[in-house]
Amino acid sequence: MSNILSLSYNDLTPNLKTFLLYLSVFPEDYVIDRERLVRRWIAEGFISEERGQSQQEVAERYFYELINKSMVQPEDIGYDGKARACRVHDMMLEIIISKSNEDNFIVVIGGGQTSLANRQGFIRRLSIQHIDHELAHLLAQEDLSHVRSLTVTSSACIKHLPSLAKFEALRVLDFEGCEGLEEYDMRSICKLLQLKYLNFRATTISKLPSEIMMLRDLENLDFGDTQVKELPTRFTQLTKLQHLIAGIWTSFNITQSSADAVKDLGNLPGLEEIGVHLDGGESEEFSRHEEMLLSSLCKLGSCKLRSLQITSYRGFLEFLGSWSPLPFSLQEFCMSSCDYYFTKVPEWIAPALTSLSFLDISLAELTEEGMHTLGELQALLYLKLSWKTNPEERLTVQGTGFPCLKELVLSDPTYVRFVKGAMPKLENLELSFAVLVAKSYGFYLGIEHLTCLKKARYYCLKAIQKARLQLLQSLRK
Repeated sequence: MSNILSLSYNDLTPNLKTFLLYLSVFPEDYVIDRERLVRRWIAEGFISEERGQSQQEVAERYFYELINKSMVQPEDIGYDGKARACRVHDMMLEIIISKSNEDNFIVVIGGGQTSLANRQGFIRRLSIQHIDHELAHLLAQEDLSHVRSLTVTSSACIKHLPSLAKFEALRVLDFEGCEGLEEYDMRSICKLLQLKYLNFRATTISKLPSEIMMLRDLENLDFGDTQVKELPTRFTQLTKLQHLIAGIWTSFNITQSSADAVKDLGNLPGLEEIGVHLDGGESEEFSRHEEMLLSSLCKLGSCKLRSLQITSYRGFLEFLGSWSPLPFSLQEFCMSSCDYYFTKVPEWIAPALTSLSFLDISLAELTEEGMHTLGELQALLYLKLSWKTNPEERLTVQGTGFPCLKELVLSDPTYVRFVKGAMPKLENLELSFAVLVAKSYGFYLGIEHLTCLKKARYYCLKAIQKARLQLLQSLRK
């Protein structure tokens, strides 16, 4: 088996060999997020634009080539049928670690992978999967001035990690999932003037180092799933920032940042992805933050903004209804909220948004007019709808609209009926029954008209055998 896998490796193009070897920075059985990986490739300088494709598109193409050639295993298949992550088989990982050692491509410390004593040449890329006091002492004696990427996936004795000042050539600094990071002195990070990628995701930090503002070449900053809630001052100095990521559930809190910092977001024209949290009620100060956020989004929407994620716990998003000009590059809009709504589908969600493929939106009321508006989005693949009030009348999904939709989630109880020709490419359906309403109309959904349906999940407040039987009859049709 090892010989066969080696032959497969040798058959790869030089570029694909580089991208595959790079995966040895991650521990055994590690699920490698696609976005994280391709952005690291770009920051390393591996990717160039090709035939009108952006660096992101080129990098993703290489990612899927590795999957198609069965060099890595796909994980987390998304709404568009594409893998969101990958995993390296244990035997393949052994081979690429061996190849990496031969070429001095990556040095792995800990996990029984590599001994510093057997290494030749400068360290170019360093992955620390375990470090104790002894290993930290040995590492401190090494010349680290040529290290281009540093990945730390262990929290053991991280405070003994050599000073960041020794890693002067770093382009990638990745601490994802590393606990105890608050014990490590980060003040020297300001000396990493070539740094392009900085990842604190799922670490224990609660505040970003103010020295980050000196990193003028920084393109990616990820502090999702942390306790960081405030934007540092002078944020606008990061003029090359493209991805500001705080994750869907723990976005930085706009209302805990200064209004000027929120306004400064609009002065980062390269920003492609942003997650924000709103929690402030109806105070005058909160309204000013909303005003500044809208001003920034209006600027970003006319540039490169591809993804906007908003979380909150109460109120309406009416201030965002006047978003103008239309954010033509927007591909994903996500509202992860407990009680936060638009009164209706905002006017900026229009057919002219030809790139919008993912929409998670909360409305005060779900109406057929609103469904018709959403149905005009030609590129929409995933739609999740939440609403504050249950419709009193039956909601009918017509046979026109939603030409590409593959997944529909109706997260609140409603009664919906699909007519012939509705949602011609829908594969996954998830909905809830408002049983008392459904009793008035019967339990017929017209689900047999969804000719491409592969999976359907439904929930009801009170299990009724008749509803189950009629739904099964529709499925059999």
